[in-house]
Amino acid sequence: MKKWFSLGLLCLSAQALANLHLAPPDFDVTSGRAVFVDFKRAHYEINFDHSRRQATVSTRIEFEQTKAGMPLFDLVPAISNVNLNGEKVKVSQVRFPGNVSRSRMMEKTLAPGNHVVEMTNIIKENVEFDDDYRFVKAAFWIRDLKDRLFMEQYIPSNFEFDQYQMTFDVKFTGTGIENQDIYTNGVMKKIAANHYQINFPEYFTVSCPYFHVTSKNGLRRADFTYTSINGREFPVTVYSPWASRTRKFKAETIRVMAELEADYGPWAHPSFVAYGTMPGLGGMEHSGATVTSFNALDHEMLHSYFAKGVMPANGNSGWIDEAIASWRDNGYKRLTTPGFSGSNIGAQSIYKRNTDDRSYKLGSAFMAYLDYRLQDMGGLKAFLRGYFAAYKHTVITTEHFKNNLEFWSGINFEEDFNRYILNNNIAQPKAVDVNHFHPTITKKALRSIL
Repeated sequence: MKKWFSLGLLCLSAQALANLHLAPPDFDVTSGRAVFVDFKRAHYEINFDHSRRQATVSTRIEFEQTKAGMPLFDLVPAISNVNLNGEKVKVSQVRFPGNVSRSRMMEKTLAPGNHVVEMTNIIKENVEFDDDYRFVKAAFWIRDLKDRLFMEQYIPSNFEFDQYQMTFDVKFTGTGIENQDIYTNGVMKKIAANHYQINFPEYFTVSCPYFHVTSKNGLRRADFTYTSINGREFPVTVYSPWASRTRKFKAETIRVMAELEADYGPWAHPSFVAYGTMPGLGGMEHSGATVTSFNALDHEMLHSYFAKGVMPANGNSGWIDEAIASWRDNGYKRLTTPGFSGSNIGAQSIYKRNTDDRSYKLGSAFMAYLDYRLQDMGGLKAFLRGYFAAYKHTVITTEHFKNNLEFWSGINFEEDFNRYILNNNIAQPKAVDVNHFHPTITKKALRSIL
């Protein structure tokens, strides 16, 4: 029998944003014990310096660790001037068990408690300086099918399991003119000429912030207000290189927003921002924002419900949102069987950080099968609507998804998940072509859309 979601039984604890219980296990390294920590706040001073043609970041992170050890975080670029609780400390790069990924580790064993670390780095990815017209083009583009391509490409970050409040303090120096636009899904205010502050919600994860710096009036934008099905009004910004494309994106945004709200409930974000790029580039979702080609817009907007609304805790959970989005892309098919023998798309290393690219095809088929099993209860969409309402802005795992599905439906799905999603005991299906909504994109192509 279908049940309501039980906030007392299955919801996250009152410490909803303290997600260390979702972190991978701590592990030993040569010099001691590496431990995962809980970021509380992260403040980033981002300075785009025209005179030096350089983008630098000065970071201050307040974090808590509950076990003694050397704290882990991540940043791909080189780090300098690291001060931990006011003392200089070395930072090394460590490999996770099984060599499935890497991260950074502060080389000092700390006692449990609250700590502060400060450091600096230079951003080299996706930033360009124009000498003639004195403007900057920059963006924090992310990808989820490859390792270490979230915010850690640009700024010191924690891992997907964690949610924490982020502030970007953005300055443009070495120029006397104001020649920049900033598109973001945070709350932005102007502090002074060429100085802006952007605050992001505390429920954001490392894949949620949207940050795009362009020349002043360099792109064609449309700003309007959308009225949600619950009566709430929220701002929408759609922009692209051409006015005709912007108009096209605006109309499609309105159409898709109405569809998604009817299926899954009111839009859960403070706003929506969409950057319309060239055909063939696919898209990437952020929380209430996307950079996307036209054909991928609806796919990416769905991800503001599942991916950046209900958010995966790790790579083994990333299959869920791609499966849901692809199930929609395929017309919400209903299948009596998934049509494949099994897979481990949700049962690889617990340290895995990227989504398995088989999730689109195999995951979509599994969702179609779940829809068949749930047809007498309104189908899978009925469950997803309630699941989103109960767990929006929280981080979830495959186990959490399965447990709630079983509680809601009264059906035991243990055998199905163990066979089709968590099966390491069969010859795995071969990797399939990457979904055209999230194609492999070169660094050159990402720079081309700055």
